[in-house]
Amino acid sequence: MSSNGTPEQPAALPRLKPADFQRTGPGTPAGRFMRLFWHPVFHSADLKPGKAKPIKIMNVQYTLYRGEDGQPHLTQFRCPHRGTQLSVGWVEGDSIRCRYHGWKFGSSGACEAQPAEPKPFLDRIKLETYPCRDYLGFVFAYLGDGEPPEMPRYPEFENFDGILDHDSCVRGCNYFNDMDNGGDHAHSGFAHRNNPGAFDGFAECPVMDAEESDWGMTIYTQFSGDNTRISQFGMPNIMHFKGQPIDPGVAIFRELLSWWVPIDDESHMLFLVARVEVTGDKAREYLERKERRLAARISDGMEIAMRVLRGELELDELDPETCQLLHIQDHVVQVGQGVLANYDAENLGRSDRQMVLRRRIWTRELTAMLAGAPMKRWHHDPTKIKLWRGSLEQVYEKQRELRSDQTVIS
Repeated sequence: MSSNGTPEQPAALPRLKPADFQRTGPGTPAGRFMRLFWHPVFHSADLKPGKAKPIKIMNVQYTLYRGEDGQPHLTQFRCPHRGTQLSVGWVEGDSIRCRYHGWKFGSSGACEAQPAEPKPFLDRIKLETYPCRDYLGFVFAYLGDGEPPEMPRYPEFENFDGILDHDSCVRGCNYFNDMDNGGDHAHSGFAHRNNPGAFDGFAECPVMDAEESDWGMTIYTQFSGDNTRISQFGMPNIMHFKGQPIDPGVAIFRELLSWWVPIDDESHMLFLVARVEVTGDKAREYLERKERRLAARISDGMEIAMRVLRGELELDELDPETCQLLHIQDHVVQVGQGVLANYDAENLGRSDRQMVLRRRIWTRELTAMLAGAPMKRWHHDPTKIKLWRGSLEQVYEKQRELRSDQTVIS
């Protein structure tokens, strides 16, 4: 009640704009929203039993370690005693011991040892911990408050005849640059021109549309004939699509899940897992050729992209066998928008419908969250996932013809 006895009026909610989605630190609207979901935070294979790693997600530093029993654990970054970085300590069983004074913390965060204290006060000290688990080759974590929601599963990536191919990269711009790029089929034939499998020849006036779905939205791009590329966007930061093959000579396409996970407001990690339907000798050939390409790579993709943006290199000079050309092309166009894109300077068109719809959905959901109103319960149903209509083989046959004729899109 106010001083004159009338009911207090609730504070007006902020009018959200796309720029509000760029900030994901604790307490920001986008940061609060993103923390309501599970996110991949590390490659499982790179976290060895008995080892710890420092990581940074959404502007906050954490300690990630794998117990000697193989289970991953995520805790606060610093020891609550004197603030030393915990990842430089030792993993003992499923506990972690600080290198500075030997304080030891169990996987639940409980303090288990204070070696230099004649009267230990273990019950007064607790390490902050976060739920995490291995899935599809990544460590997933829930960074929000309270009990986490059920972690989504993607059964079509769990049991199939083929291999799971993992990839990731750090991109030196805000994660929402990459979010807006996801499902932007208009860019594929241009930004990825001359890259194997980059939909060359399918950039001429495609018809694009998008509609909200149970999971996020479905994006359609109809090319010539009956070929329609369909991508699925999952809230808040997931994409499910058929994308460019890294080795079209062995596997004609890859079905991918990708996540854009903020590191801070000026960089993010792109996590990808690909379902590649190759078995036997073809699978071995695919993996061997991938290892040879990785061994031949000579420089960091972001470093190359920044040289391109500074005018020191041209993209057409790059050899896809010695660099991650697909990632570099995306680095160039997305970092080239500005590390934090200026949305007020945009001039949007019909081809941007998927991006506009995504921003509207985000605005609606964050506004509801800030008002304490119900938000949509997003649900991934594999039976409703469609990723292509028409003949994908026909698409790649056309690309082979274009390349054999040395055709260039003008």
